[in-house]
Amino acid sequence: MGKYFYQFCLILTAFLLFLFPEQCVAGAKNGLLLWSGTIVPTLLPFFLLTNLMMKYQTVHYISYLFYPLFKIFPWLNKDLAYTILIGFLCGYPLGGKIINDLVLSGSYTKKEGESLLVLCNNVSPMFSIGFTLTLILKGTLNVPLYFFCLYTPNLLYFIFILWKFRGTGFLHVHQKHPRTAAIKSFDEIIFDSLKTIFTIGIFIMVFSIVSSLLQSGMLPSYVTAPVIGMLEITTGISHISFLTLGFRQKAAAILAVSSFGGLCSLAQVKSVCQKSQLSMKSYLIFKMLFACISSGMLLLFL
Repeated sequence: MGKYFYQFCLILTAFLLFLFPEQCVAGAKNGLLLWSGTIVPTLLPFFLLTNLMMKYQTVHYISYLFYPLFKIFPWLNKDLAYTILIGFLCGYPLGGKIINDLVLSGSYTKKEGESLLVLCNNVSPMFSIGFTLTLILKGTLNVPLYFFCLYTPNLLYFIFILWKFRGTGFLHVHQKHPRTAAIKSFDEIIFDSLKTIFTIGIFIMVFSIVSSLLQSGMLPSYVTAPVIGMLEITTGISHISFLTLGFRQKAAAILAVSSFGGLCSLAQVKSVCQKSQLSMKSYLIFKMLFACISSGMLLLFL
């Protein structure tokens, strides 16, 4: 069944490329411009840095910044602070890349990695402040309220998984048994980082083409708006900003897109987690739930 589905998608894609060449070219151009102008300079240095930190085993030193916390909870995995910090500050899909590497190194179990994927893959605060709150919402939404609604589901989820897996050694310090065959050379680290960043670029281009086709008027706006919002975060937020909605509804919809992150981000996270083979099922379900909770909270407080 899966084979026929992919064949149908490929044939449909070929027809769309021939029928709507201008929209496809525009979408590809916009996606590649977003990738080269924003994603590469933002993420590539972090990919190189995190790979080098894994090579020279310096990741755990970040935990020293949280010494009081680990003194109170000495059983906590020391790599947890680094994972959460990078996952919240740097945005998609760097949290997934960190978790993938730490699962492969033996610091996290597969179950822990899949649980942390939900917690540590979020839109970057810099993106939210610079793009969403400033350029799109023009400073009309209270910043602390926005971030409170955005991150509260993550906090509740973290409390939930700690309670659910209590007494099982979940997120405890583990004896590391690395699954990786050998430590990468510097050249291998460079090529691995470039491969990851190019893969992300392909995903962004593909999803931008789909968004461009949907915005061409093929379908009514009440159908295309939620679909575009689910596809790619930047395009989705921009598209919602032009809809004829009230401020509360528009802000809530934008927050929902920001919380969910888009299917493009999901594809990026999946691509950087291939080696650890982490499941994306719970990630997708919880991200959709987070989007509903965040937007509902904003509607309640506005």
